[in-house]
Amino acid sequence: MHTAVADSFQKTPLTPLLSLILLGLFLLVAFVNLSVLDKNTPHELPLGFASIPQEQAHGNLFNVLHRLKSEPQRQVLRTHLEETPYWIYASLPSSTAQQYEHILFRSRHLVQSSCWLSLQEGTLQEINLEVNQGRVVSANLQGQGNLRGIICQFQFVGPASLELGLQSAPDFNESIFIAERRQSFLEGVLYLMIGMVAVAAFMTRSTLFICYGFWLFASLRLVALSEGWDHSIFGFELESEPLMRARMLALAMYFTSTVLIVWHLFDNIRRESWLGVLRALQCASVILTVLALFSPYRTFLELFWPMSLVAAFVVAWVVIQNFLEKRDRVAIYYLAAILISLTGAVAEVLSAWFDQRFLLQYFNSASVTVLASVMTGVALAEFLRKAQWQQQLAAREVRQAHERLERVFDIAPSAMFTCTRRGELLNFNKQFTDLFLNQNGKPTLDFLQPQRLAALFNLLEVPGKSSRRELPVVVGDGQTRWYELVLSRDHQELVGVVADFTVRKDRELALQYQATHDELTGALNRRGLQNIIHNKLNKRAACFTFFCVDIQQFSRLISAYGVAVSDQLLQAFHTELYRHMNAHGEIARLHVDQFAVMIHQNDTARAEEAFNAFLHRLDTVPFQFEGRSIQTAVLATLVFQGLVDNVLDVMETVETSMRESKSRAKRNGSIERVVFEQNQTRSLLDQSRTIRRLDDQKLPAGLTLAWQPILALSQHDGPLYAEALLRIKGDNGKLNSAGFLIEACERGGHTAFLDNWVLSQTLDFLDEHSDELRKLGVISINVSPGSLNDEIFLQDTLALIRAHQRHASKLCLEITEVGSVINLQAVQNFIEQVRGLGVRIALDDFGAGYSNFRYAMDLHADVIKIDGSIVKNICHSTESHAVITAIVGLAHDLGCKCVAEWVEDLHTLREVRELGVDYVQGYLVSPAVECEDFLNLSSTLELMPDQGRAKMIQAALEVVSC
Repeated sequence: MHTAVADSFQKTPLTPLLSLILLGLFLLVAFVNLSVLDKNTPHELPLGFASIPQEQAHGNLFNVLHRLKSEPQRQVLRTHLEETPYWIYASLPSSTAQQYEHILFRSRHLVQSSCWLSLQEGTLQEINLEVNQGRVVSANLQGQGNLRGIICQFQFVGPASLELGLQSAPDFNESIFIAERRQSFLEGVLYLMIGMVAVAAFMTRSTLFICYGFWLFASLRLVALSEGWDHSIFGFELESEPLMRARMLALAMYFTSTVLIVWHLFDNIRRESWLGVLRALQCASVILTVLALFSPYRTFLELFWPMSLVAAFVVAWVVIQNFLEKRDRVAIYYLAAILISLTGAVAEVLSAWFDQRFLLQYFNSASVTVLASVMTGVALAEFLRKAQWQQQLAAREVRQAHERLERVFDIAPSAMFTCTRRGELLNFNKQFTDLFLNQNGKPTLDFLQPQRLAALFNLLEVPGKSSRRELPVVVGDGQTRWYELVLSRDHQELVGVVADFTVRKDRELALQYQATHDELTGALNRRGLQNIIHNKLNKRAACFTFFCVDIQQFSRLISAYGVAVSDQLLQAFHTELYRHMNAHGEIARLHVDQFAVMIHQNDTARAEEAFNAFLHRLDTVPFQFEGRSIQTAVLATLVFQGLVDNVLDVMETVETSMRESKSRAKRNGSIERVVFEQNQTRSLLDQSRTIRRLDDQKLPAGLTLAWQPILALSQHDGPLYAEALLRIKGDNGKLNSAGFLIEACERGGHTAFLDNWVLSQTLDFLDEHSDELRKLGVISINVSPGSLNDEIFLQDTLALIRAHQRHASKLCLEITEVGSVINLQAVQNFIEQVRGLGVRIALDDFGAGYSNFRYAMDLHADVIKIDGSIVKNICHSTESHAVITAIVGLAHDLGCKCVAEWVEDLHTLREVRELGVDYVQGYLVSPAVECEDFLNLSSTLELMPDQGRAKMIQAALEVVSC
């Protein structure tokens, strides 16, 4: 009954009408108590005075008084933030003193004062000053009949102003009464509003109300500052320094709370365009608060005023923009509050400029603060009303959605149910009944039992959290059925959806198997092996052992027997490998003809026995296919890795080891097994990492150039000749081979980058040491066929040589494997251009690989370098002797010089010299040395550490010459 009456009263149209009546009565009472009407204002006589700052006052008090009497009169003194003391003097005739008993000194920023009465007999009498109404300091003139005037010294802080006036005793007492009444009313109203807002903030946990409460308190302190009674707070009188801090904190609080209220009220300020500005204002709030605590009052005001102007512009613009976009009543009410505040400020400015106090009668600081506070409160109330309406709308939509869900629940094609937190079923649809309940209404599956559902409810820790699970169930025929269980919980219930997705799961498993296994053999593929390695490395680094087999000459088997038979061979090969090695590791097919077995930890000894048995089986028993007997030869690679912490390093080491094995087998056909111990695999891994860094054009540490001397047989003490070679300088200073780097560049397509680096380093060295290398005749630089196929490299090389053209005559570009060049015409054009700059061209490894006599004629080479594999056998092979004879004859007929490589003993030196070779290069003369060793070198033989051997070479050359 009572509830119904209350609800009907709440919905009646009288409620807003009565609210408006109450608000109007409140504003009327505030207007009556806070307006300053002429008929209610006690009479006061303005008093003119003279003033000078302290720095102009010299001598004793009488001298200052004499100086002030000569100064012009003024009605108002403004300090403009100056804190220096001021002296003032006001003339007081005896008749005036008899009519007005009190002299008033009005200033909000007066901190120190001293006054003396000037009597007619020429003496000065110090008087006591009283503080009234906060901003008014007064002196009682009663009983002073022989006055001539009053002289005072005042000190101010802040933007101070000073006015003097005279009042009779009744008017003085009445003005004090009116001021105390205004102060009491205003404090009562604002403190009541603050208390109500504090209660609302506590009950609603709303930060908006908290901001509004602080804004009200700051407004109260600012009104107290304007009215002149901010010298006390909560009944406690404030001294000068605490008073200044309190004023600064009030201003900072007002600034900060205004920014925060606007932030909460208007969503459009949180857009990208305004977000940065608001963040800046929030930072400014922090800065102002810190300044209020620690800075002088003048410094604070000088920063506060420009910040306040910017903040006022931003707030006004946001409010206006919100109103224009949404026609929002919150914006209207808050805009009204801003306009009221601005009106009060304008009224004070006009009153100060034109000495017209009409507007201040109605729009003084007190009345404006109350009106602005009320309008701000109305804006907050409208904001909360709109938020409540939106919540009610959302709740209604939730109820409607819940009703629709209940209607859909029964006809849904999926099995759905709800249960209690103890796992007891509450509701379920027809699909759930048909699929998962027996005749007694009990769940048939284990994961739908009450204890399991209760455990799942507790596992979902917070309401609104959901979970999806895939659950395998073995049915009566031994097959596995897959069920998907999706759960979501609220405070009391668990909602679930169950679906049988066995067909989809089988397809997913089949796709996963295909993604990780080789389709032909069923072995793991590369991705499958990487997944197993990744799982092993999931927690920590690990050691790995791989047994790898490479079917040799498999491409020939394909050519001989066809693809079908080759596939059968691979399947049979994997079957045999699986039979021997499956118990000892994971088998993977890495390439067409390459298999690898990752050995289980602590099983290496037995695995090696089984692997040897497998290899023996391959050697003794051929494979049989359709009447064919096929014997396979394999290359076995055993890889023992130390601790590795990532998949890429493991795979790189295995593949690099297998490539190295094939390279060794190619050099030595009798090799059938290669073993890489941990120190060797670590070296291979370092090489692989170096190769990876080449993708980012990062060269390995220690990479340097070394020059290998070339000895002229006809004039060994003439100009110096050398070939620039890549070396890696170790920590011990030893020059090591960089063959793996060159191979990596060729495999990864980085030869152009490497060749360009060699050329630029060589030219820079020639530039830096041109004087010390005066005797250098020619320095040869290798250019790979991969670089010659790169048009950008050709252009960059031409530009580089042109930039160092003074050294071009000392350059010789060595070209090898010309048959691998794609565009021979472009290379010929390049050779003609560099030859025009003075560069020589040499054909390297002539007589081996793709180099032949045709290219010697087409490229017009200046030098032909005979391949070392032919030169080293010249003393033991008539074929090598004949080939070198033919090459030397061709070279001389074409006008080319001839260089023999790999000359490592005196016998070879004598043979090639007799055949007419012009230069020799090899370890007999010297290995590659650091470039600096050629500085100021006079003869190639000086590089030889064994001078006895140098004399033998010199003697051999002289004997041959004779």
